[in-house]
Amino acid sequence: MRHHRLGPALGAAAASLACGMAALALPRVAAADSTEDYPIPHRIIETTCTAEQLLAAARDYEPVYYERYMIDMHNHPYDIQQATRDKIHWFLSLNSADRRNYSNNMFYNGVDPLWLAWPNNMKIFFNNKGVAAHETDNCAQYRADDESVWDWSPNPSPNAAPPYPS
Repeated sequence: MRHHRLGPALGAAAASLACGMAALALPRVAAADSTEDYPIPHRIIETTCTAEQLLAAARDYEPVYYERYMIDMHNHPYDIQQATRDKIHWFLSLNSADRRNYSNNMFYNGVDPLWLAWPNNMKIFFNNKGVAAHETDNCAQYRADDESVWDWSPNPSPNAAPPYPS
């Protein structure tokens, strides 16, 4: 029997093609399908904490994420910062059913002008299940009305060099 060099290659290609066609033909669940944690984590949907309590918990339990968010927020004009505060206060004023409805439809209700101005405006609240878990696990221990969490500035270590030569 004579062996051809292309024989095994053609067999592998045919097997790959058959597997690919089977994968396309069989129903499956996409990884990005809506779940309890997408696009807004379930813990945020159910929380009774205020935005200020969530931010305080992020500051103390997820300081890197808090700092990044605050730097990003303060790089935007004041009206965008205020619109962000207003939006999260509005969202958290909803009951959990209305929050879930918002979450399920947030990509179908047209383009949010705030998102166009700052796509990451709700990131610390919505986009990371781990951060949301730490926020919601610890938020109740903070004051509900502590607006100082929005007025962030970096706290350099006492041993840091001064920013300008003296």
